[in-house]
Amino acid sequence: MEKTKETYSPYYEEDEIDLYELWLTLKKRKKIVLGFTVFFTLIALILCFILPPTYKTETTLMPLGGKKGGGLSSLLASLPISVSLPTSQSGLTVEAVLNSRTLRERVIRDLNLLPLLFPDKWDSKRRKWILKGKDDRPPTILDGAEKLKKLISVSTNKKTGVVTLSVEFKENPQIAYEIARTALKEADNILNEKSFTLAKKYKIYVGKQLQIARRKLLEIEKIYEEFIEGKIKKVPFIFGEDVFKAPNVSLNDERIKNLERELKNLREKVKNLQKNTNYVSLPEYQVNFQKLQAQMDIAKELFETLVKEYEMAKAQEMKEQISFQVIDPPYVPEIDKPYKPKKKLIVAVAFISGLFLGIFAAFFKEWLDGVKERHREEEQNA
Repeated sequence: MEKTKETYSPYYEEDEIDLYELWLTLKKRKKIVLGFTVFFTLIALILCFILPPTYKTETTLMPLGGKKGGGLSSLLASLPISVSLPTSQSGLTVEAVLNSRTLRERVIRDLNLLPLLFPDKWDSKRRKWILKGKDDRPPTILDGAEKLKKLISVSTNKKTGVVTLSVEFKENPQIAYEIARTALKEADNILNEKSFTLAKKYKIYVGKQLQIARRKLLEIEKIYEEFIEGKIKKVPFIFGEDVFKAPNVSLNDERIKNLERELKNLREKVKNLQKNTNYVSLPEYQVNFQKLQAQMDIAKELFETLVKEYEMAKAQEMKEQISFQVIDPPYVPEIDKPYKPKKKLIVAVAFISGLFLGIFAAFFKEWLDGVKERHREEEQNA
């Protein structure tokens, strides 16, 4: 035990001497430490007064919809319309729209932000751009979109799926709020324009056929009334191939196959009705009445079938429609509480940085003086 004490006691003593010497060095060079600390702190205070205040507003939203509808994946190949549209929406998300250049350009146009984004190039009195030379040009909408990109940030919480939109703007908290509010409005408009799903395409097709069927049904009802009143004696055929339009390609979707089969059956009924009216054994009135009644049944059956399909298409479209629900709306930041500069943090960091640099400079100065002193002693001894 005594050997252990004798072995380690010099190290304890040496450490105590070293710490004391460090303290003496700092005490000796306290002006250097104090000078660096005060200098950095003063620079931080000056920056706090010089830097313009930046205000920040945030809004959170929850994406809705965007599910792929089962049973409609083959509609693009099966529907008899010639519009060419994308078959997948996997690349269209709320976050992608909020980050898009199209949205930023629309926000700039809606709020006329170019003069605010480039205040150094805008003459507010004459309301004209300041052009210094022949080659100088006013900022374009693309320039504004790039500038606005630095002021808008979008992030998504992977666990909850909540999207957060943040907007920063210097000196004007109201503009920060207006940018966030307009961005939400334009994001909703873009989603409605771009999210042209297969279900919507199918709904449009069925809707057109439903309008034709409705017109035919109303036309038959009018003919029926006139026939009963005796205004007309011969009932015309009002069905044509346009009412039973169906795709001429192979179908993979069961719902479309069922709809095509029903339209085909109705088409066969009309053809049979046209053939049967050639018989003249029955009185003319009875023949026309049967023809009218058959067309009425066909029209009702066609109308009811298309109404059911249209309602199902609308429900499917709502499942595939991409939209969002605002959870926390944007707010106008308080004028006396800017987001930047963070004055307390800047001063604290500057104070600590100055203190550490001052300590380093003090020890460096002490080491340098020691080296000079040793060289002087060596020269004297030589």
